[in-house]
Amino acid sequence: MVYRHLDKTGTCVRLLFADFSSAFNKMQPHILIERLANVFNLPDQLLLLILNFLTGRTQRVLVNGQISLPLMSSTGSPQGCVLSPLLFILYTDSCRVTQNNRFLVKFSDDTVLMSLLSGSEINHGPALSDFVEWCDSNYLDLNVKKTKDMIIDFRRSAPPHLGSSIIHGEVVEVVEEYRYLGSWIDNKLRFVTNTDSIFKRAQQRIYLLRKLNYFNVNKRILCNFYSCFIESILTFSFVCWYKALSMKDKKKLQSIVKTCSKIIGAKQRDLQSLWEERVRKKAKSILGQPLHALHSEFSLMPSGRRYYVPSRKTNRFANSFVPSAIELLNSEPGRVAQ
Repeated sequence: MVYRHLDKTGTCVRLLFADFSSAFNKMQPHILIERLANVFNLPDQLLLLILNFLTGRTQRVLVNGQISLPLMSSTGSPQGCVLSPLLFILYTDSCRVTQNNRFLVKFSDDTVLMSLLSGSEINHGPALSDFVEWCDSNYLDLNVKKTKDMIIDFRRSAPPHLGSSIIHGEVVEVVEEYRYLGSWIDNKLRFVTNTDSIFKRAQQRIYLLRKLNYFNVNKRILCNFYSCFIESILTFSFVCWYKALSMKDKKKLQSIVKTCSKIIGAKQRDLQSLWEERVRKKAKSILGQPLHALHSEFSLMPSGRRYYVPSRKTNRFANSFVPSAIELLNSEPGRVAQ
């Protein structure tokens, strides 16, 4: 969505990465239970079970070997509990935006307000004030100091200042890069910082691989170690960003694979082939889920074999996931035009 919008003339994107202060601890059981009953129509027995789970919890604190007196808590949901993220998702389900070209992207307690701006638009507008008002009325505290704003603007005649986002009288800091869901996003969509971070982490683990090889560990175990502890770092979320990298950054990451191959004594798969495999797999998974947000992006041609390739003006959009996935699907045997 971001890449497609930026491919249009005179557009930019503004992202507000919201940070909640102790999000799970601030949930109000009485509000949650009311929504589960009225909106999601959960049975009474399940509602009572959830209410019993959230209220009357006894807690103690251990400090310097001393245990505090018990304190009863009836607010929030225990952190580290499998049920807590699901309850938070249901609790915040009514937090939505109604303005055009404004979207809330939510993953548990990680929330992003995305504004697709055009022409003279400069800020999030009423969508931000509505979001802040919803948080206040539902007892969720926004940490303004940790909440960040990012402006992605490739216009040559872009205004020098697009205005500040204000929350509770405080100005939200505008940043050039932000770590979201484990990956670094920058306002140029080049993922240079993300590449550097991955490279450093992978190099640290190469040391462990060298040690295992020094102790004459079986080659099969070395391959498993590489796959689990190094390749997993290199390929984390890379269906989203790998094709957007410069050739220099691609070679930088590929050098990790080459080094590990030499240490193990067996060639490991290159990142390009892994990326193509993962993109195809992800695209086919989306095609099998009609309710997926990207499902509508894949439209078959009248022949029923190939998919329409979206028109694009920039390499930036062409290198994004959807166009790349469609090109890979169309290149599969049986789909290529005779």
